[in-house]
Amino acid sequence: MVIEELPRNASLSEILHARAMHASKGRLSMDMLGGAIVAGAIAWARPKGWVVLLAAALCFLAYGVWATAERRLQPVEFPARIEHESAWRALHAACAFVGLAAFCLLLLAFLGLALGKIIS
Repeated sequence: MVIEELPRNASLSEILHARAMHASKGRLSMDMLGGAIVAGAIAWARPKGWVVLLAAALCFLAYGVWATAERRLQPVEFPARIEHESAWRALHAACAFVGLAAFCLLLLAFLGLALGKIIS
């Protein structure tokens, strides 16, 4: 497993980077496709607690795109260069922001669903 290869005090970004580097392209594609399909279906159907499910699906979608961009932005030898590097960097940053926002929404929506309606 990737976690066992990392130092004991590895940060979250180091753990996610290691997971992105060791994940197969098929796995990342499944994260992206599955997250997009589930997010679309949940947004359309809107069952009870749909915000929690939508946030979880967006987390998977954002991670898949972020990890793909992370893999594309790996350093290359000097004569070679990364094509469309600025676009990949923008996508990388945007997915990090969307993923973090989706995770915060997931936590808060789950807490709101667990607590229920509070009347003071």
